[in-house]
Amino acid sequence: MTCSEKLSTLKTLLDIEASDTTQDEVLGVYLSMSQAEILNWMYIKYPDIPADAMMPEKYDIVQVQAVVAGYNLQGGENELKHTENGIIREFDYSSMVDWIHGHVQHIAKVG
Repeated sequence: MTCSEKLSTLKTLLDIEASDTTQDEVLGVYLSMSQAEILNWMYIKYPDIPADAMMPEKYDIVQVQAVVAGYNLQGGENELKHTENGIIREFDYSSMVDWIHGHVQHIAKVG
């Protein structure tokens, strides 16, 4: 999935008009941060991330869902549970990082 495809998917999931570019920069930052965290989590057993490391395509959807989690929680001030006017909102993951840690596997280090 290309970056523009991820952005388009995010806008659809977050109910943002495709022509509305006001959130593009923020969503782009979330995409960059989530990609960096996916790589960091994958290579957590290594002293350094290899220079040629790339995020596997299988984690594209994890990345998009992580951004949705992070973006939606920014308004909720990272609460795990919120009650207002009799409406209860509960979140399984407290942040974008928690979502990534729950859905990305480490790369095993041999040796």
